[in-house]
Amino acid sequence: MKKTILAFIAALFITLIIGGGMLLMGQNVLGASTAKAEAAQTTQVSADTIAQYEQIVAQYQAREAQYQDLINQSSAQITTANQQIELANQQLQQYQSLLQQLQSNGLITIASDGTVTVNQMSAFAQPPVGHHGEGSH
Repeated sequence: MKKTILAFIAALFITLIIGGGMLLMGQNVLGASTAKAEAAQTTQVSADTIAQYEQIVAQYQAREAQYQDLINQSSAQITTANQQIELANQQLQQYQSLLQQLQSNGLITIASDGTVTVNQMSAFAQPPVGHHGEGSH
């Protein structure tokens, strides 16, 4: 009989442990669903608030489009400016080449400070020497 009582006490003890665990889990589930319901109630937003947020988003999108247009315009202006710089550099190279040719022919002298002096040559100052009136007689 002692074995039967011991078996009965052991079964009762195991039942209490398992039942208590189930009871605790049930309370956690109920507590979690209650917390979720409370969170859902606090996160509900009014239609006016949603409309305000949508309006703010639309304003930001409009600003972004304006900024993109400004970027595109600036890019076009930079391209135009680069083309003008390239043209100016080409002209500068032509002027430098012309000055070098004039200097190498002795028509001008360029000092170290950048001063340009025009050299007068006697061949350019006097009319060409020729025999006028000579021809086939």
